[in-house]
Amino acid sequence: MQRTVLINGTFLTGDDFAPVTGALATSGGRIEAIGPDVGARPGDDVVDLGGGVAMPGLMDAHCHLIYRDVADPYDIELRKSVPQATVDAVATATLLLRKGFTTIRDVGSRANIGVEVRNAIARGDVPGPRVLAAGRIVSAPGGLGDFQPSHLFEDAPYKYSLAVQVVGPYEAAAVVRTQLKDGVDWIKVGVSGTGFNPLCPAERSGLTDVEFTALIEEAGRQGVPVVAHAESAGAVRIAARAGVASIEHAIFLPDDALEAIVENGVTISPTLSMYRAFAEQGLEMGIPQVIVDEHRRTHEHHVDSIRRAVAAGVPIVAGGDAGLTHFPQGSCAIEPATYVELVGMSAQAALRTITVDVARLLGIADEVGTLAPGKAADLLVLRRNPLDDVTALSDDDARAMVVQAGRVVARTAA
Repeated sequence: MQRTVLINGTFLTGDDFAPVTGALATSGGRIEAIGPDVGARPGDDVVDLGGGVAMPGLMDAHCHLIYRDVADPYDIELRKSVPQATVDAVATATLLLRKGFTTIRDVGSRANIGVEVRNAIARGDVPGPRVLAAGRIVSAPGGLGDFQPSHLFEDAPYKYSLAVQVVGPYEAAAVVRTQLKDGVDWIKVGVSGTGFNPLCPAERSGLTDVEFTALIEEAGRQGVPVVAHAESAGAVRIAARAGVASIEHAIFLPDDALEAIVENGVTISPTLSMYRAFAEQGLEMGIPQVIVDEHRRTHEHHVDSIRRAVAAGVPIVAGGDAGLTHFPQGSCAIEPATYVELVGMSAQAALRTITVDVARLLGIADEVGTLAPGKAADLLVLRRNPLDDVTALSDDDARAMVVQAGRVVARTAA
């Protein structure tokens, strides 16, 4: 079995990113040993890191592979055919891997594209990160994923939309079973509206209580985790009390919802950098005025909510929700620096949000998320230590190398 040894580097190991100098040996795609006494043997493939700093491969907890140069819901659904969206997803997967993302969670896709791209990557047909995929977002008429004016389809949902619309508890439960049949790893549900959909603002509820309860109960019976889009106070409260695995965004976070989040061990993926970009540079990014205005209205609430969640000890994971015009895929790497700047996290805690804490949320912490013997040899090698400067994660000039399963898959010149 071919052995690869990465020499002349500093390796950020374990949950606390303890620096270890020397070399890291891999065999069969897994880390064999790390330390100053690790050396190359005859026949080994030796890779010189040139004094770089290696950390676990980055992880995006809130990715939509089909998002590529989109400015509004029309771009996501109607401007692009399903074949074009598939091509976009494959291109996104390749790009993310080059940028150091070795694991992502796709939290919503059209036509089961996320699942099929996941399978293609696993087969080795196309390059990309490890993917855990949801299917279409479970929504309702007039809810999160009902993007198009009613007159376009005469009240019939667009069959190739990002979301599937359910009416009543039986449809809500049935869509869980259908998506599991189609191979999803997660169920994504829209509990509230969003500033990105001018037809359904953030404060508006999506599914009824009985619909949401039916979906949660069916997911529980089937053993599949639920990720909930929840921006409004009411939606966050409902999702928290239901004990979903993760809440996305959590713009408005009332005290009782925060208590339920802590009690039920719920994780939050704020996607704070993308929402900040909407609020501060949205018009320059080509985002419509109505969407920019919504995010300007909610941004300070969002920052305050995440600050309070961090203070309460809630696990926070980095999610990009990227792929927008001027907020491209890979921008999830900005998220840890945003947590340091706006929320007051330490660099070490911020690094956890994009590595080990995502792995724990996804249930694959035994496989990835830290550099340790026995784990997958997925690494990002940087020219600057991210513990000293967390912005190194998003700096293309700082990224030296990406290693996936012990194999160098991307390099950048110094």
